[in-house]
Amino acid sequence: MWRKDWKNNRGLTLTELLVVMLIIGLLSSVAIPVYINRMEDARVRLAMAECREIAMAEEQCALIHGYYVPFQVLDDLPHPKNQTLQGDTIRNEPDATIYVINPLIKPQDQIGDQLRLSVTSPNPRVRDMIDYWGGPFINYHRVYTGNQDPKDINFINTTEVRLDFPLDPWGQPYRFYSPLGIIGSNALNTDITGLTYAFSDGRLTTNDDRNFQRYAVVSFGRDGVPETQAGVNNRDDIIYFFGIAGVESEFGLRP
Repeated sequence: MWRKDWKNNRGLTLTELLVVMLIIGLLSSVAIPVYINRMEDARVRLAMAECREIAMAEEQCALIHGYYVPFQVLDDLPHPKNQTLQGDTIRNEPDATIYVINPLIKPQDQIGDQLRLSVTSPNPRVRDMIDYWGGPFINYHRVYTGNQDPKDINFINTTEVRLDFPLDPWGQPYRFYSPLGIIGSNALNTDITGLTYAFSDGRLTTNDDRNFQRYAVVSFGRDGVPETQAGVNNRDDIIYFFGIAGVESEFGLRP
């Protein structure tokens, strides 16, 4: 019969257990910071890729329709005339609330006199943009929708219109800049608990003027605030420049 040898089956001593726990603690103290840094590096690389994708989508939209549009318009679907459709379509954008930007005209010559995205626009190119929309030009991984559920079939008909602003990996909306400053009447708002269309209405402003020579897609980075804000350690913005014919698009320098 088999008989267990209890003499050779002793457990760990308290000293051995403490040594093992010490080794685990030392490994954890090294591994956890490395893991966190790796995750942060991955977010930075993802934000850089998404900034580039948004910029290229703006360029494609301008190539087809002649105008840059606010980011939440880029993922719209076409909407044929005289049809009632639910969903994320160009004709379901709030009429005359959104401004478009002509990349061939200097921003300083457009500010205060921009065309509006409207089915009754006096400009035939703007009306054609709505009637013959070539999008979607991009599909976003993360969007802000306020208190609404974008999967709700009645979502587009709510009083709080669609707010599908693209979010960066840290949960803040990407920003659109012209050489004059940030684009959007309320685009410097970093509290995203109650954004409205004023956040990204396409209006050219002179707010947060960083003396960019080109248009840019910007993520405010991990801290979620623009690097120009005084007294804050926020030199982590990710900037992708585009928008001048004959000049290659590129990332801005990050400290």
